Amino acid sequence: MKKLLGLLIVAVVATSAFAQGTVTMQNNNLGWITQWTSATDTATVHSPTGSGTVDLFAAPAGATINPLGVMTAAGFAPNYGTLEAFLAANTAAGWVQVGSSALTGPGLINGGVLSITGVAAGANAAYILIGWNSASGTLDTALTPGSGGWVGESALLSTGTGGGGGGTQPPVNLNTTFNGLTMSPVVIPEPTSFALAGLGLAALLVFRRRN
Repeated sequence: MKKLLGLLIVAVVATSAFAQGTVTMQNNNLGWITQWTSATDTATVHSPTGSGTVDLFAAPAGATINPLGVMTAAGFAPNYGTLEAFLAANTAAGWVQVGSSALTGPGLINGGVLSITGVAAGANAAYILIGWNSASGTLDTALTPGSGGWVGESALLSTGTGGGGGGTQPPVNLNTTFNGLTMSPVVIPEPTSFALAGLGLAALLVFRRRN
């Protein structure tokens, strides 16, 4: 009997050790999904139902991130041309793509309960949300200047998670910490970005010639 009890305790401890933190991917009026009124009108409106998708990305608490891009007066200027490149630049810090949600109401998302890989049950997590809309429905297409896609990225945020105590703690709803994001037309990066890229290419060519 004691042996059986010991095995049960070990099993429970092992299950808890491998449990992942859980969150509910929702927002409310404290953090709307908004967008520019038009490509030339920066006044924001609630993004229409079904007009886009929002992805959740998370990492262990305290993780830094190389942002997907920056919002400028002309629109969203991407630092990366694809989702794969964005994730590759942030994998070392522990960032993973957790889940996604279509716009379920004007400015609203509801992606349900999600588990965060790399974050223990009940632990804190860093997170961002990225939203986009495009004719093809993919983030990669939306990130292409001239495609007509719109993209937005939230600030770097933090949240507690559920799932602790053998999964007895309820998931933490992101609507308590998410403060919204705004989508805008994707624009060609500033000339300084091209200059830096050119310098990097020139340095690479010099290095190859020396070898």
